[in-house]
Amino acid sequence: MAVFVFEAIDPSNSKTIESKLEAPTLREAKEALRLQGLIPTKIEQDSQSATVEDALQKIPVLGSLLTPGVGLKEINIMTEQLYTLLNAGIPLIEAIFLLEQQTENKTFKQVLRKVRTDVIAGDAFSSSLARYPKSFSRLYVSMIRSGEVSGELDLICKRLSMLLEKMIKLQGQIQGALVYPAFTVLVVIAVVVVIMTFVVPQFKNVFANFGGELPLPTTLLISTSDFFVAYWWAISIIVISAVVWFNYFRTNSGKPLVDQWVLTFPLIGNLLKKVYVSRFIRTLATVIGSGVSLTEALITSAGTCDNYVLRLAFDKAKESLLQGGSLSKPLEQTQAFPIMVVKMIAIGEETGQLESMLNKAADFLDEEVDRAVDALTTMIEPIMIIVLGGIILGVALALYVPMFQMGDLMSG
Repeated sequence: MAVFVFEAIDPSNSKTIESKLEAPTLREAKEALRLQGLIPTKIEQDSQSATVEDALQKIPVLGSLLTPGVGLKEINIMTEQLYTLLNAGIPLIEAIFLLEQQTENKTFKQVLRKVRTDVIAGDAFSSSLARYPKSFSRLYVSMIRSGEVSGELDLICKRLSMLLEKMIKLQGQIQGALVYPAFTVLVVIAVVVVIMTFVVPQFKNVFANFGGELPLPTTLLISTSDFFVAYWWAISIIVISAVVWFNYFRTNSGKPLVDQWVLTFPLIGNLLKKVYVSRFIRTLATVIGSGVSLTEALITSAGTCDNYVLRLAFDKAKESLLQGGSLSKPLEQTQAFPIMVVKMIAIGEETGQLESMLNKAADFLDEEVDRAVDALTTMIEPIMIIVLGGIILGVALALYVPMFQMGDLMSG
């Protein structure tokens, strides 16, 4: 039996009542309130009665590791299937039930089950989705709401699916560009750890019988190895603590600083800026094409940008629109948009074909992202090879120079 927290109005005295009640489902909880003569205005499951999965998700950092999340690909597959079912004339509640049975993700299955229960209880589909912001973004909810209002929910799902496919492609390009350097960094770390903990100690025993003075690089290398061996546990604690702290810092008070630093980071910063802008423009075009007003579409599209700095720039564009100005002018002032894109948006405003020009601008930026990813991959590969080779060469020289000196002494 679930516990629900509710707010309801008592028609007899027009007072608002806040309390709790137990019921198997949300629908039965609402029905129980109506039987008491109350008009429910707000009702939701009590957080204290949440499931074990809900409790695990609230654990900082570890929550996302302990419970499976809902990825963008799963949302896209669900949206494509929902379009197919609705277009075939299947009722929404039955369609949600079929989607619930189809998915193998336990977390997603639970979310869809709760959404179906809410819709059966009389809630709008978009309102039910809005209760799960970790699975369904503000953009997703806004477009579903516009589909409900216009009566074209199936067509909106098709537009959403096309947009999500573009987002997944961009996401895959970024991940593909960063896989090689990330893998190389891990290899470098693993090589350094093995050398410091296993290789250098063996050479240290050999050098112990060496009568001459060791070169400075060799002395520093042996001292570093001794530190690794003696205080490996302290290094592990420091690294784990740094990762946890940085994750907390970048998602809370430090997000503006981290987002600004990311945009100025060599090689990657410019690529990420193009990805953010491309996603924003294509999202804006899709939302406008769904019948949403330009101001609301701008607010929704800005909310999809994960970067704090660029989101502030998009908010300035919203303020310009509210004051009766154009869209292209504030976007140009952000200095995040290429001149070509700004001009295309300006032409779209003048000709009344803003949606079409936004899509063309997004296509232009996607091509820019493709070229930037290729250039990044081409540049990073030799850089990483040089770094890895330099580390190995430095360690080899520090270890073998004393060996050559020992040979010279023995021959002398």
